[in-house]
Amino acid sequence: MSQSERKERERQARIELILKAGARVFAKEGYHDASMDMIAEEAELGKSTLYYYYKSKDELLLAVLADGMQQFFNKLEEDFNRIEDPMEQIRNIIYRSVEFFEENPDYFTLYLYLNTHPSFRERMYSSLHPVIITKLKLISSSFQKAADQGRLKDIPVPVMLSIYGSLVMGMGIFSSRRSASISLKEKASWVERIFLEGILK
Repeated sequence: MSQSERKERERQARIELILKAGARVFAKEGYHDASMDMIAEEAELGKSTLYYYYKSKDELLLAVLADGMQQFFNKLEEDFNRIEDPMEQIRNIIYRSVEFFEENPDYFTLYLYLNTHPSFRERMYSSLHPVIITKLKLISSSFQKAADQGRLKDIPVPVMLSIYGSLVMGMGIFSSRRSASISLKEKASWVERIFLEGILK
């Protein structure tokens, strides 16, 4: 391994460390009460090192959100490359989402917190919306393929996608590691059944 490759690997490892520390601190303290000092301490890095990578708390928060989104969609793209059937792709989204929720509980604590603060919500959406739209095309294509094959009811794909996304995201936002009454995987199976089969007898 060359020296430049080693430095790049070290840089990426430090960024990952900062993002994970940021997610934990933001989720625990809330955006307004969290500080760069707290995040530096959580990451066990000097404050100057933190500011070298992220110039402000806002920039770091957006990076935390973008990183979580990128991790999820990277895995989803890998799945879609090996799963050809669009209905199986749609089902797989639910279970890949549950896996992400279980591995990243702080991400959704933070996501829910930010959505209750209109001023930051607008900044978050304006920054991340282009990324979200690009990535949603991947999921939308599965619905469109299934619709083109005549396997879905005559409902506009954007409408189905919006409802489906709300159900799936709701599992992450409103679930907790402390909630033992029904597991995320059980909820996922119900989301699959209710969305694909309906609730009427």
